[in-house]
Amino acid sequence: MLRVSFIILLVLLITHLGNSRSFKENSNLISDGIDQISHSSILEVDVKATTVTCEAIYGFLPCTSSVWGEIFMIVVYEFLLCSAEKYVSSGADLFFQMFGTGIFGASLFQILGTIPQVALVLVTGVTASADTIEAQAKMGMSLLAGSTIMLLTLIWGSVIAFGSYDLSQPSDSSDVENKRQFSLTGYGVSTDVETYHTSRIMIVSMIPFLILQMAKVLNSSSGRRIVVLVSLIVTLAFLFLYFTYQVFQPWIQSRRLEYLMSKHVQKNLLLSLLTGSGRPDETIIRELFHKIDKNNDNHISPNELRALILGIQIEVGLNEADYEAMVMEEFDIPGDSHITETEFIKGFSKWINKAQHPANNQGHDKPKFSNSNSKTQLQNSTEEQQRLLAQKKESTGTNKSWLNYIKAAFLLILGTAITVLLAQPLMQTLEEFSTAVNIPSFLVSYVVIPLALNYRQTLKAITSARQKTEKAISLTFSEIYNGIFMNNMMGLAIFLALVYIRDLSWDVSAEILVVLLICTAMGLFTCFCTKFPFWTSIPAYLLYPLSLLLIYVLTTFFGWS
Repeated sequence: MLRVSFIILLVLLITHLGNSRSFKENSNLISDGIDQISHSSILEVDVKATTVTCEAIYGFLPCTSSVWGEIFMIVVYEFLLCSAEKYVSSGADLFFQMFGTGIFGASLFQILGTIPQVALVLVTGVTASADTIEAQAKMGMSLLAGSTIMLLTLIWGSVIAFGSYDLSQPSDSSDVENKRQFSLTGYGVSTDVETYHTSRIMIVSMIPFLILQMAKVLNSSSGRRIVVLVSLIVTLAFLFLYFTYQVFQPWIQSRRLEYLMSKHVQKNLLLSLLTGSGRPDETIIRELFHKIDKNNDNHISPNELRALILGIQIEVGLNEADYEAMVMEEFDIPGDSHITETEFIKGFSKWINKAQHPANNQGHDKPKFSNSNSKTQLQNSTEEQQRLLAQKKESTGTNKSWLNYIKAAFLLILGTAITVLLAQPLMQTLEEFSTAVNIPSFLVSYVVIPLALNYRQTLKAITSARQKTEKAISLTFSEIYNGIFMNNMMGLAIFLALVYIRDLSWDVSAEILVVLLICTAMGLFTCFCTKFPFWTSIPAYLLYPLSLLLIYVLTTFFGWS
């Protein structure tokens, strides 16, 4: 990805140098060696050269005046912006994994993750001229609103759509043939208690948006400035309280760390043993049996099983001292201290089904290696991940630790630099394109830019949801809710600061009301529920086009900006 990004930048530079040259009217023409060119031909060339209708940004980026050329430039800028978001997110996550929970995990590393959105708004707001600042400000607010709405509608709905499983099927049953047929109400996802606590925190971020609505009833510009200032102060206060709360109550940090570490600690062990339909693959399990059976006697002894247990501990972080005996008890039905191939396939299939769907385990039907208390389970899981993280640090050594710090810093700087470089040309190209096709520029930025900013998070959310476990679903939803809170607070703080400092005559836009309505509705729905049937993904998907329709109605028929 890094090489591809540099190649695209190089192609843009070469394209500009080769095809986008411009000439000044009074510049001296340099002869190419042909003396027979007439004076009128020279004048004709000079006149054509002075009719260039676009101006290269930064003096080297290519420009275009055609609609298809603008579409191509938008696609290229979107790809580069997606790459920049990946570098920033990877750098921030790497820092978080190395430092772990604490003061930096509660504040700095979460702020770093919002750099792409903040940089786009900040750069365009600072560099825009007096003639274009108001249009650029509207586009900045649109991209922030569009990112929030996309997270809470399309991505939220995708987690349910890809993570749904039979809510009535007990996970300790290995008989997958008895699963009910798919239904909109019988299939769905389940979450833990901490998830809807996170959803309630997300609702708090709506208070500054509610305060901004007061500006619509005030006629004086001074009154609106006061509303903007109050909303800015409240936003900054909520950010400070949010960071402080996580320092003393680090459960949000722990869940974020668990979500990140799950990509590295839980190394696709279960996925590699499943078929495409999510059932245990007996062929692969049989091959695993013969790999473990070192002496080829068609039996697995406790010593041979120990190697498998060690591998499971490395992959999924199990730390039970007597786990080997517990597994032998479940696999070795006759109790002869040997596991046959048939017993191994049956027992491992049963174990996979238990590990796949812990959301449905109730009481004594839970797997023997699970915990009935969700908070204790979270604490044990977090402590285990911290232990694994500490072991990882000790094993890699000081040199590799410094290399990781350098890598994380490099990724952050690179991603930030690309975002800052692309902010002005991307916004300008979007504005020119919207003018050419007669579409409001804030609607274009509402849809286009969030696609690049949220692309990677969408893939991560879907990948995590496809594990079809309560734990994976809960952590994914918590990550979405935390992302919405940070996007709302950081983006709104930067935007309102620009409005107030530059004394912009900004009226509360329609996007503010749309974010307030949809986030409040979804927040109230998610903060009181722990189970979401499949059908709930359908209205979640529909809310996104509905938000566009609502913005269109407010701006076209009610005169909102």
